[in-house]
Amino acid sequence: MNHRFFLLVTSLIFFGCTESSSFRTSHFVSVKIDAMPRDFKIPAKIWDLIEMVPQEKSKAAIVSRDIFYSAIKVFLTEKNKNILKSPAYVIDLPRGGGGIDLAHYLTGDSGTFFVGFELPEEFNEEKSIKVIYLSHARKRKIDDSIFGSGCNQYFDITKKFLRMMKTEGIKANTTRQRHLSLLAGHYIFSIVKDSQVFLTQVSIEDSRYKNLICEAL
Repeated sequence: MNHRFFLLVTSLIFFGCTESSSFRTSHFVSVKIDAMPRDFKIPAKIWDLIEMVPQEKSKAAIVSRDIFYSAIKVFLTEKNKNILKSPAYVIDLPRGGGGIDLAHYLTGDSGTFFVGFELPEEFNEEKSIKVIYLSHARKRKIDDSIFGSGCNQYFDITKKFLRMMKTEGIKANTTRQRHLSLLAGHYIFSIVKDSQVFLTQVSIEDSRYKNLICEAL
C-alpha cells in the first residue's frame, strides 16, 4: 500500500463477510490520508449548482460567498467474503477531500461491496446540501447493457445520494470491473449557509484499469 496511507487496525478484528446490507459496521480498518487533493477542472455550470445560483440570475448578481473546505469520511464494506483486503474500511480524508484508489483495497475477486460517505458536521441541513457526480468512467457495453456515464458528464445526484446513505450506500460489483464503470469520477459536496459555502470532494479510481477511465484523476 502507498506509503501515504497510515493504517490503524481496531482492537476488534472482523472475520467473515458483512451480514447486514449496509456500509456501516463497528469493525473496520481505519485509514487516514493526509495528502492534499490534486487540483482538477470542473465545468463552470457545476459551480452554479454548488453555490445554488438560480438559472435566471448571473453569478455577478449573487452576493459573493466565502468558501471553506471540509473533511470527509468514506466507507468501504464488503458484502461477499474476500472482496476487500479487509472486510471493512473507514477512510479519513483531509479538508478539501482527496482521492481513493480502489486498487489498494480490493482483492481482485468477483463480488459485491458497499461504498458510503459520511459528511462532516457542517452538512447538518439536508435541504441545503448539493451532491454532484462528475464522471470519468468511459461508456462500455457488457453483454446487453451499457455501463459508465461517459467522460466529463456531470449529474446532480443529491436526492438519490442522500437516500442511499440512509440505507446500504452505493452497491458496487467487481465482476468484469463493473465497480469502476459505476464509481469512477469526482463526487463534489457542498452546502450553502448564508454567505458561506462549505465544500469537499472525493475522487475514486482503480489504477489497475486505466483503460476504463477517461483520464487521470
